[in-house]
Amino acid sequence: MQEWYLMTPETRPNIIGGFENDAFLDYKEDAFAEALSTDIAKTVILCNSDMTEIGKIRVIIMDNLANTQLKSMERSVFATIGTLKAGMYIKFENQYWLISGYPGNNGVCEKATAVLCQYELIWQDNNGKIVRRWANFVSASKYDNGRVGNSTIILTSNDFTVLIPEDDDGTTLDGCRVFIDRVKTGQLPTKVFEITRSDDVLYLFGKDHGGILSFIANKSEFNKITDRQDLWICDYKTPSTSTLPPSEPDNPTTSVIITGGDTLRYGRSKTWTVTFTDSTGAEITPLNFTWNVKSDFKITQNITDNKIQLKCTDDKAIDCTFTLQVLDNESNILSETTITIVG
Repeated sequence: MQEWYLMTPETRPNIIGGFENDAFLDYKEDAFAEALSTDIAKTVILCNSDMTEIGKIRVIIMDNLANTQLKSMERSVFATIGTLKAGMYIKFENQYWLISGYPGNNGVCEKATAVLCQYELIWQDNNGKIVRRWANFVSASKYDNGRVGNSTIILTSNDFTVLIPEDDDGTTLDGCRVFIDRVKTGQLPTKVFEITRSDDVLYLFGKDHGGILSFIANKSEFNKITDRQDLWICDYKTPSTSTLPPSEPDNPTTSVIITGGDTLRYGRSKTWTVTFTDSTGAEITPLNFTWNVKSDFKITQNITDNKIQLKCTDDKAIDCTFTLQVLDNESNILSETTITIVG
């Protein structure tokens, strides 16, 4: 009679029942979702590695009260599982922060570290396309006196460790010369750095977890002939193709996200929600979309607006998976997620 009960004769008396593990498994993600709706969470803008906005999301930001100057430029970000990847940006407190750590989760929420981006780098790839990335900088010559040379010539010296997202455009920074200069309003940059070392694989976490690139920026000298101060681009070359972005429709949808978790407990109902955002990150309500369940076993569905409630009463489906999709009018997949039936 005690097979279902979690307590044993050695367990100290307490006020909980025997179904607390089931209750935790059923409502663990709902509990975190409720926490995101409280004042302990913040609304931030989530961006891809190329700085295009995905949309506004709710997250919990921790480590706001730092004990050291360096720690004050780091944060811990807690979000719904499956949201964060290394190399993404989040924008809050009017600053860009780079997701720099390997995201992990405890079954309730996921956590990743973020570092402050102090400066936007601008450079060109081999075709002349202009690339922009917000970057995190740490001094790599903290105790250098800032000069190098001999009795004949003295040059300035300085080195930074630079972190940017890992993507195809980001890899083109290797070997480039860039402006890294804090200037007053109306003035032009003069301080030039050369990217002299790339740690290509040090912070690559895999396709599902993203990655970042680490470079060393070494102080170089300004070239009046090739460096375009007005464009903040060193070694400027005329683009071989147009760098203008393609035109967009009036209300483009940039993100379709299904939330609700990746498990459904046998015999119990659970609700999933789909959220649409436009290119500004604002949430929009689409006129036409449909829910679709791809399953080899029976799933009961109850649809209300952008929510769908699912239930499975087939005990043979335990440990099996099915796919929940959001489709447009032409049955194109806008978003999908794989869900496992648990006992």
